[in-house]
This record gives sequence, C-alpha cells and structure tokens, in this order.
Amino acid sequence: MRPRLIPALFSLLTIVSLSTVVATAGAQNAASTPPAILQVYRDQIKPGKMAEYSRLEGEAAHACVRASTWPYAAVQSITGPQEVWFFSGFDSYASMEKSGEPFVRNATLAAELGKLMEAKTPLVNDPHTVFLEYREDLGRNAGLMRAQARFFNVTIVRVYPGHEKEFEESQRIVRAVRERAGAADNRVVYQTVSGMASNTYMIFSPYHSFREAGEALGPFGQDEDLDDSTRSRLRDLRGTAVQSSETFVFAISPPMSNPAGEWLVDDPEFWRSSPPLQRPVAPKKPDSPK
Repeated sequence: MRPRLIPALFSLLTIVSLSTVVATAGAQNAASTPPAILQVYRDQIKPGKMAEYSRLEGEAAHACVRASTWPYAAVQSITGPQEVWFFSGFDSYASMEKSGEPFVRNATLAAELGKLMEAKTPLVNDPHTVFLEYREDLGRNAGLMRAQARFFNVTIVRVYPGHEKEFEESQRIVRAVRERAGAADNRVVYQTVSGMASNTYMIFSPYHSFREAGEALGPFGQDEDLDDSTRSRLRDLRGTAVQSSETFVFAISPPMSNPAGEWLVDDPEFWRSSPPLQRPVAPKKPDSPK
C-alpha cells in the first residue's frame, strides 16, 4: 500500500506511501518548489472493491498518523479507470532511501501495515510504480500541492522516440508566453526515468474546485495568451512529437491521507475526515450507582 521502492528494505515503505502528495522526505513543503523526484504508485481497483479498498487504506493512514510518519495525500480518479494514485516527493534518492528507515525500526507499524497490504492484494490489479524527475525548465508552478488544493488534472504525454526536443520546446514556449503575460502557469512537468519509457511525461495541475479542473480541460495549445503564429508553431510541434496524450481528473481523498499540518491550516473543513482530525472517542463512563 505504499511506495514500491527497493526490495527488502523498502517493502515496508511500499505499504506506507501509497499516497504522498508531496510533503517531501527532504526539506520541502506544500508551498515550495516541486520535489526533484516524484514517486507515483498506482492501484487499479477491481470492480465493486472500492469500498473495502478505501477502508483498508483508511486504516493504513490511521496507522501512519499514530506512528508519526511523513505526510501524504491519496488521490482517487474521477475520469478514466477506477484508480487510486499516491505521490511521494523526495529531494534526492538518498532521501528516498532514508524515508524507509522508520518502517524498518517500528516492528509494530510494519506488522500492522503488512497485514493491511495482504488484505488489499486481492482488491487490485497490476499495481505499478513510476519514478519521475522534475523538469523545472518546462513549467513554472511554484508547488505541486498548492494551498487548498482538492483536485488534480494529470496529463500523460507519450512522445515519439527521438522527438523529445520538439515536445520540450512546446512546453518552453507555453512557459515563456505565460511569463511575459504575467499569467498563471499551473503546470508541474515531470519526465519518467523508471517504470515507464523515458519518452513519457506527466503534467500535474492542482485545483481548488472541480469546476476549475473541468474548465482547464481542453485541446493543447488553446491558451488565450497565444497569438496565431505561436499557436500554429505549437500545433506543428505537437503533431511532430506527441504520440498520445491522456488527461485524467483526480480528487484528493482525506480519509485515505495523512495531511501535512499546513494543509490542515489552509483548508480545515476539507480535511475534517482525515485521520489526524479523527480523534478516538473516549468510552462513556457507566452511571454511578445511586
């Protein structure tokens, strides 16, 4: 149920990082530069199994809160296949390796998460982990988890082998146009380095509302800040470089998450159902005998 890192040492972390929306294992936080390395763990849920899956992931999140592990957020698909994705951000591979140490040291946590992992196995198809590296030159979003984010659009772009330069030029053009116009650029661009072909890019865009996420959907290159010649250039680059492009809408799931403190402060009502805010109720004391 968590990041699939390196066998043995990280088999425990696999149970625990199914959902880190970028409270990184380094010194980064929700408002900072996106993490240098992003680990994406994807579960495809079998039909009719989402309720049980969510229950198990909720128990895992509670276990992580009790053990004071690092923050994470789960995202559940609204469009496309029925999936839950988990993002784990790191400033280096050394930080990624170090993040597994608490689960090795905490035998109780490891045992609890191991049981939950075993129970989850028959509920999912083909769990998959991907490592990606941040391409700061292709976008200018200040952070992957913006304040009050509740939804994500994720675009997976597969580029024809040997045409990465054309795709990257298209992204730099969009970035430059928006910089000159002083317009927001809500794209966080990553390139895969393991788990998928390296000619695959993922573009993450956080939104506060479903309306914002929905209105942002649309053909590539339809930016209002583009003039006709730039739009034509982008269309040519896309035609040369892009083999396929798919965009999926996700909603953050508070019950399956262990949110960072700043997320709770930014949007306490949204995170009300998350484990840190679900305090155990003390048993009612019996009435005193009269």
